[in-house]
Amino acid sequence: MPNAKDHEPEPEPAPAAPNGANKARGAAAARAKAAWERLPAILLAAAILIAAFGYGGIVGRYGVFPFQEISNAVKTARAALDAPSGEASNFADFDHFADARPEDAAASRIEFVESDGLRDPILWHGGIWRFMELCPEWGCAAVEYSAAGEVAHAYPYRPAELRRAADSFPDASDYPYEFAPNSSFQRNVELIGVSRYENGDLLLTFQHDEAFPYGAGVARIDRDGHPVWARRDYSHHWPYIDSGGVALVPGFKIGGEDIAITRGQANYTLDCSSDKPYQDTINFIGEDGELINRINVLESILASPYALALRRAATLETEPNCDPLHLNYVHRLGPDAGGAWGIAPGDLVASLRNLSAFAVLDPDTGALKRLVRGSFTHQHAVQHLEGSTFIMFDNLGSDGSHGPSRLLAIDISDGSETTIFPNDRTPESLSGLYSVIAGDISVSPDRSRAIISFTSDRVAVEVRLSDGEVLNVFRNLHDVSGADDFPPERADKAASLKVPVSHLSGGNQQKVVLGKWLMTRPDILFLDEPTRGIDVGAKAEIHSLIAQLAAEGLAI
Repeated sequence: MPNAKDHEPEPEPAPAAPNGANKARGAAAARAKAAWERLPAILLAAAILIAAFGYGGIVGRYGVFPFQEISNAVKTARAALDAPSGEASNFADFDHFADARPEDAAASRIEFVESDGLRDPILWHGGIWRFMELCPEWGCAAVEYSAAGEVAHAYPYRPAELRRAADSFPDASDYPYEFAPNSSFQRNVELIGVSRYENGDLLLTFQHDEAFPYGAGVARIDRDGHPVWARRDYSHHWPYIDSGGVALVPGFKIGGEDIAITRGQANYTLDCSSDKPYQDTINFIGEDGELINRINVLESILASPYALALRRAATLETEPNCDPLHLNYVHRLGPDAGGAWGIAPGDLVASLRNLSAFAVLDPDTGALKRLVRGSFTHQHAVQHLEGSTFIMFDNLGSDGSHGPSRLLAIDISDGSETTIFPNDRTPESLSGLYSVIAGDISVSPDRSRAIISFTSDRVAVEVRLSDGEVLNVFRNLHDVSGADDFPPERADKAASLKVPVSHLSGGNQQKVVLGKWLMTRPDILFLDEPTRGIDVGAKAEIHSLIAQLAAEGLAI
């Protein structure tokens, strides 16, 4: 078995690019980002989408209340833009659902593999234009399903009310944002995480796709979807509500200078080109929305013997020095935690994607007890399972026989690792699922099962932890033909952002070719009959996009 280990020395960081190169790269990225944001308007031709317009995630939290349920992460436009190109996944077995009639979407969401129902209720993450058959105005923020697989309750998503509540946050001036022109809360703020209070209220977290920083805040809503309170405070990713009703929410502090690392004779600097590096924090928020405590995770690492682990961030490719940790989830260790040095019941475990590591911290002092690494890479949703064993969504750490994403268990007492899913018994149609970013897990109350959410493939799988056997499959299908601005002439069509290009019409294939070139962030773009074979309406859209790109400085 590969061994998990505490931090080992890393190779020398790559030299920072000259300022001129940074500016040129930034300008090209801005042009590509603008092009990316216009692509849905060009490519949209679906009444049923696996994920709403390419950003959606799938559910996955059991609901034997007050067990904590949390949604899968949802990719932001920035994350989608920064993801490596050429990604592929095994979608053949579930992509046919995107060719179903719109009215069949709801019935196609859950596939009972082992039985006629679920063992526990679940809370299914929603967002704008999702579950519109239940919440026809803006979609549902979340939907509760009973153990029989029936809808038990739907929470309406009310973005206008949430925006007004966030605007009234008294400490908003402490959290300034840089917004893109014409950004909209309804369309540019994405619902990322959902967790349930014991009384049935929900805790929601949000992220921006057109603002800096991307953490958009956190809000509590009642069972009718109305805000109880809201904080515009840089909260992001997935919230966790502990047994005392305190929410542990990832947040930010925006730094004003480069990050200095000093240990003995070793001195390093992480040079952030924007001069605004993220300093990840764990925010403790009471049931009334008041901030109880805050732990600066970056400062905890810098003050620990593990400080040199931060050099790893310099080997990444997406402005890592500005985001050295990328905290994505916080969880409390259970009452049976033990059996390994440095852990105790009630400690915090924090998943740090950009370090490919997780941290165990003292909840009172914030002191870093352990920084654990293993064969996992860019992991999400690290949680304490039992004793000295932790479980996680490992995005890219599989050995290649399956995956590359996997459900991984690691015992930090001896470093042993076990890949639970996928394995040799996994159906071929599910063995290639993966998410290069995001991804989530939820462990059942009896710790015998888990729901694994694959954001990139918009699929979640319930498995048995003892052997990885598949129990149920969830597919994120939604009829969005009733969404605001949806072209009525396309309402009888069904497609998916995951349909093979070879299965599209000639005109749509041409649109994909153009979109792929724009996502390479070119400085110069050569076009030869870019609208050949495309319908008249789409021609006008593409011509408008070309004109806009030229106005923004792209040489065409």
